[in-house]
Amino acid sequence: MYERVVIPTDGSDVSLQGVKEGLEAAEAYGIPALAIYVIPPSALSGLGSRHRFEDYDMDMVEILKEQEKKRGEKNLKKVKKRADKLGVELETMIDEGVPYERIAAEAGEGDIIYICSHGRSGIKSLFLGSTTERLLKKTKATVAVVKAK
Repeated sequence: MYERVVIPTDGSDVSLQGVKEGLEAAEAYGIPALAIYVIPPSALSGLGSRHRFEDYDMDMVEILKEQEKKRGEKNLKKVKKRADKLGVELETMIDEGVPYERIAAEAGEGDIIYICSHGRSGIKSLFLGSTTERLLKKTKATVAVVKAK
């Protein structure tokens, strides 16, 4: 049926619902999963000039990137722990860029993406979150939208 389950996560509590259902689907289908954490440009914006800390040999953007990577690693470790409990083969990935573009680029036509209707922005409305809405338009993969609770 599907080759792989792609599970984007931004680390928010609400995105964990999509993670949970995506891993359960991978278990039910007996297929591997890919958990992806994307560092968006907005996490690194607002730094027009280079700032340096006395004790660091990195500019502020690099420091922020490193913090985001650590956040991603921490969140992907949680996903891995859940996958191990279910016996699901899981690959993890941290990427940089516009989230819906990076997710769409990773998901193939034979994949199914499990994504929560809303993520870190937490917009509570009748509309889908912007990443989810844009991903639906951009990807060739099947998309299962998990309702945020």
